[in-house]
Amino acid sequence: MNNQKSRLLLVDDDSLVLATFGTGLKQAGYDVVLADNSKEGFRHAVATPPPDLAILDIYMPKVSGIEMAQGLKELGIPSMFFSAYGDDENVQKAIQDGALGYLVKPIKIENAIPAIETALKRAQDIKELTSKEQRLGNALETSRIVDVVIGILMERHKLGREDAFDILRKKSQSERRKVKDVARDVLTAWDAVNNLQRNS
Repeated sequence: MNNQKSRLLLVDDDSLVLATFGTGLKQAGYDVVLADNSKEGFRHAVATPPPDLAILDIYMPKVSGIEMAQGLKELGIPSMFFSAYGDDENVQKAIQDGALGYLVKPIKIENAIPAIETALKRAQDIKELTSKEQRLGNALETSRIVDVVIGILMERHKLGREDAFDILRKKSQSERRKVKDVARDVLTAWDAVNNLQRNS
């Protein structure tokens, strides 16, 4: 049984699947929201809290599960699919598009739970990796901006690197702002001065 109460979005135009599978997932300890079409599914997707994982029927009228998964991906919501036997082509396409797995109909709850738990774990790993990449990107951007401004201060005021950084640090402390934000302002002002000189 899942004790963390992961929130699942189950979307299928088959009311029997929604009722039986949805009930089974709730009994297994998940927080489950149900939708019988993509429009209702997207309404749940943007609610608070958002689902941790969407489980989508591939074949639905108007908007297919694969199309819906693409929209959910833009919202940061991972997906997996229901699939019938002989549907390998669509399953492979879905996985290539980033789906975290699939379940074969008819679905047995005892077989579904390990696949769902695996998908939830992969989704969490991807989320953490993305967060680390964003933090690294921000750190690299900060380092680049600060290094450029230190270079400007060193050149303009004939300072060593430590003295130039100390000027930047003291200004950030006096204004109670991050060093990166102060450096960005300096860089913006420097660009403006250079543009004036080029246009004069």
